[in-house]
Amino acid sequence: KTSASILSGVEAMHMVKKEQIDLQDQSVQNQNIFINQLFGLTA
Repeated sequence: KTSASILSGVEAMHMVKKEQIDLQDQSVQNQNIFINQLFGLTA
């Protein structure tokens, strides 16, 4: 379970870095919520 969460988080950050997801207009808190919901992660 832990490795799956880590890999999901890494993939999410790669998507953000490649600008595949437009999060520039959102606050950091909203970005965290979005990524948590997208990949089922816990903060």
